[in-house]
Amino acid sequence: MEQQNGQALLEVSNLQTWLYLDKGVSKVLNGVSFSIASGETLGVVGESGCGKSMTALSIMRLIPSPPGRIVGGSIKFNGEDLLDMPKSRMRKIRGGKIGMIFQEPMTSLNPLMTVGKQIEESVRIHESLHGKAAKDRAMEMLEMVNMPLPAQRYNEYPHQLSGGMRQRVMIAIALAGNPQLLICDEPTTALDVTIQAQILRLINTLKKQIHMSVMLITHDLGVVSQVADRVIVMYAGRIVEYGSAKTIFTCPQHPYTEALLKSIPDIHNDARSLYMIKGMVPDLLDPPAGCMFAPRCEYATEECRTHIPGYVKTDYAEVACFRCRGAKK
Repeated sequence: MEQQNGQALLEVSNLQTWLYLDKGVSKVLNGVSFSIASGETLGVVGESGCGKSMTALSIMRLIPSPPGRIVGGSIKFNGEDLLDMPKSRMRKIRGGKIGMIFQEPMTSLNPLMTVGKQIEESVRIHESLHGKAAKDRAMEMLEMVNMPLPAQRYNEYPHQLSGGMRQRVMIAIALAGNPQLLICDEPTTALDVTIQAQILRLINTLKKQIHMSVMLITHDLGVVSQVADRVIVMYAGRIVEYGSAKTIFTCPQHPYTEALLKSIPDIHNDARSLYMIKGMVPDLLDPPAGCMFAPRCEYATEECRTHIPGYVKTDYAEVACFRCRGAKK
């Protein structure tokens, strides 16, 4: 796909991540390309199993091996290819220049360490601070993420905190290394709507304060519409639509994007008429011959079922769909 003009902070090109399983090869990412500019928020949306989290783990080089392997493409951060980087150098980038908030903080935090010590650990590794300086920095991070009673929470364990507080701790750890890019993998999934709003406001505020770029992975289109500058829509290991948040939400081009937007509940409509996308995300061990979305698409033709569409640049976005073939290129 066409990349953004100028030097991008992160530039992913033709990324291919495959899982080598007993039953065969699952191409969980198959030619993913996008870029993130400095200070930009990129939203990544799609159903579960579409490759959103695998994209994040590939960028961080955290794909479990076996069975996973990045077999092709490049991931350039500040012009350096992360895939060619020695492991020792990558460890400095991971958690330092690139921070990540994982889906479920309770499984990501160490239950045997106080949250203060866990933030200190990140500070020691990425900021080379020790002793009182490390503790002061950890306290500063808790205050930065608006943790209630930070001095008390510093000495508490993850199980003593609420879900929202644990997520704030995860953000504090991710920001402790002063990252240029923060990857948020479903950061609000396990939280109630009030806490979700607080966490999103916090991420957006911190982004502006330290001029940080954000890659926000979610299945919640409402969240993306509030905070993203650009959006990529993923389906079955590929990007099917890529454009500005405004145009994605007002003029969706791909049938899958259109179906996702139609699936958003509307308080003005009868709940019994809630739109549902028929079928399931395909099994990547046995994918369909043509367009991955064709078996679920109401517009699919014989060409869609037998050929894989390339990308077309329309007035609104870049789209992998035969329907857009006659649009402006």
